[in-house]
Formats: sequence, C-alpha cells, structure tokens
Amino acid sequence: MKLFFKYAAIAFGTQALLLVFLALVGNLISPAVDALFEVFLRIYEPYMVFIAKVGKFKGESAIIEPVWMGASLGVVVYSIAFGFGMMLLRKER
Repeated sequence: MKLFFKYAAIAFGTQALLLVFLALVGNLISPAVDALFEVFLRIYEPYMVFIAKVGKFKGESAIIEPVWMGASLGVVVYSIAFGFGMMLLRKER
C-alpha cells in the first residue's frame, strides 16, 4: 500500500504542477503555451463532460465550473489509477 501512495502522490503532484504552470505561463506569457495547455486539458475532457451533465449548471457557472471541477476530478482519478498500476507492476517483480 505504501507503493500506491508513493506513486499516486507523484502523479498527483506532477499533474497539479503541470496544470498550474501551463495555465499561468500560457495566460501571462506565451500564446503557444496556452495552446499546449488546451491540449493538456483534453485529457480531462471526459470528466468535464460528466461534471457538466451531472451538475446541470446554469448561466455563467456552466462555462467555468465543469472545467475546473472536471480537471480536479481527473487529476484525482488518474493519480489513483497510476498508483494502482505502478503498485501492480512493482509487485509482479
């Protein structure tokens, strides 16, 4: 179980840092990095769509809420999946 937490934390930190870094650099400095940020966000698109459908947001909240909630949910789910995957791979040895 220790391996799971180790790799899940690594995946979580990496994704969180990439999201924050690409968002800040893309919005403040370079439009090219902003395009990379949009491509990176596509990884979390299934979770954004899920949150949008379940949340039934109205008005302006329908624009931004599914994006940040879906990205957050995606980071957690992908971190858990990576942690389990690495735990299984490491135990086979």
